[in-house]
Amino acid sequence: IPAKFLINTKDSIATPLKLILRKSLDEGKIPDLFKLAYVTPIHKGGSKLKPEQYRPVSLTSHVMKIFERVVKRNIMKHLIEQNLLNPGQHGFVPGRSTKTQLLQHYCDIFETLSEGTRIDTIFLDFAKAFDKVDHDILLQKVAKHKIKGKIGFWLKEFLNNRKYRVVANGEMSDVQDVLSGVPQGTVLAAVLFIIMISDVDENFKSSIVRLFADDTRISRKITSEEDKVLLQKDLNVIYDWAKQKSHEI
Repeated sequence: IPAKFLINTKDSIATPLKLILRKSLDEGKIPDLFKLAYVTPIHKGGSKLKPEQYRPVSLTSHVMKIFERVVKRNIMKHLIEQNLLNPGQHGFVPGRSTKTQLLQHYCDIFETLSEGTRIDTIFLDFAKAFDKVDHDILLQKVAKHKIKGKIGFWLKEFLNNRKYRVVANGEMSDVQDVLSGVPQGTVLAAVLFIIMISDVDENFKSSIVRLFADDTRISRKITSEEDKVLLQKDLNVIYDWAKQKSHEI
């Protein structure tokens, strides 16, 4: 259903749409059509013969996106009120941005330098982080963040049995299964990812982590050889976390 149709008919369809989506939440069921994505490969530059030179752009159900915004708003409210967000996460969090991540990182540096101390920072990036999210692990994280009941069951249904079709050059592929990843093109993808990565520094010794989604910076004051060893141990923690969660750095 085109977005323009929903906008132009909102007064007529608001009530029946509300009833349908409310029933979806109450029963923990989502129509298969609402979980189908149409993926168009967009050329990024370079050789057109190399698949990695294309960025997949997904078009998902506009009706589903309406309800996703409601669910996302409630999830974010819960995470903020219960203080369940990683304090170093600046991606997709209200009131935070790449600028706040940079400012916090600069503060870490200036504070250390003002003490006459050295600080080391390691920059990391997870390869195809959003695409490699394991659904079972993600649902465990959702439960760990106390997102249970109807929304918890609904999120499980939202992730399960998703499908996609590739659209290119006027042709459309057969339907394929989505086996992993937060659903690209959906409203909930971002908040699900920050839930997934929220415990990346859970076993740190004392290093500081600053995140923007999967863009990761680890910093530590270096005043002795022991500090270098501890920084390396925290780096190993992240590599172990990535391996356990089927991610690559």
